[in-house]
Amino acid sequence: MIALHRDPAARPDRGATPPPLATSVPLYDALAPTYDEHFAAPHRRAYDDLAWELVQPLLPDPSARIVDVGCGIGRWARRLINLGHAVVGIEQAPAMAAVARELRASGRFELLDVPMEEAVLPVRQADLVLAMGSLQYSIDPEQMLQRLGRWARPGGWVVVLVDSLIALVLELLAAGKHEEALLRLETGRAAWIQGDLQADYHLLDRDRLERAFQDAGLDEIRIRGLLVGWSVLGRERMLRRLTDNRDSQMAVERRLAGSPLLADLGKQLYGSGRVPLVGSSTI
Repeated sequence: MIALHRDPAARPDRGATPPPLATSVPLYDALAPTYDEHFAAPHRRAYDDLAWELVQPLLPDPSARIVDVGCGIGRWARRLINLGHAVVGIEQAPAMAAVARELRASGRFELLDVPMEEAVLPVRQADLVLAMGSLQYSIDPEQMLQRLGRWARPGGWVVVLVDSLIALVLELLAAGKHEEALLRLETGRAAWIQGDLQADYHLLDRDRLERAFQDAGLDEIRIRGLLVGWSVLGRERMLRRLTDNRDSQMAVERRLAGSPLLADLGKQLYGSGRVPLVGSSTI
């Protein structure tokens, strides 16, 4: 599912103020009834599982206070609640929020059904703040990351997952869509289009994401590329490998994700950073 601009020839003027992002709410409302199936696709399941493996060691034992920004129908929240953690979800798409709201019966879930930019949460209270696939839909990812950092306690973690600019550009070049690739590279934006619905989002690279974590005052920053093989093998070969021999390919992907040099080749960029402990010179 490649995000394509409706008119690749209509390239914006350099230096011009970019237009506002088209909201993702209608598209995600439409996806809500089948969103679990959406993540059953081999490549989405792969990078989702890789991200989960990286997040688990960051979870305090035995329980944590977690903020799940853009929680959707509560896919990650369910996992966290089942491990005994308390979760505050933020979700602006009404149909998604309606499904997530059912998790309140667990007694460990609260929901803020507002845009992430409007969410009001206590400062320095969360053990972990997650934005898994949602940060890129914010109005200003750098500014939003600073807000996420303020919600986490000293020693707490902020983790994000975003679409990789470089991986998408390489995918488009391999498909012969040169103008589209250049447009994405120049604007740092893409659009997810399904039928008549469109959701605009930001594309990030390793350097931009790392700077955003630094500007948010976080330390122990790690940027990883998830599903690096996607940029090398292409969509069809990667899907075949994940279908025919998933365990073997996932083992390779785990090793590739460990190399900072390959981060930009990952279909997804995973970023993590820790709020410095009180008294640290970086605060």
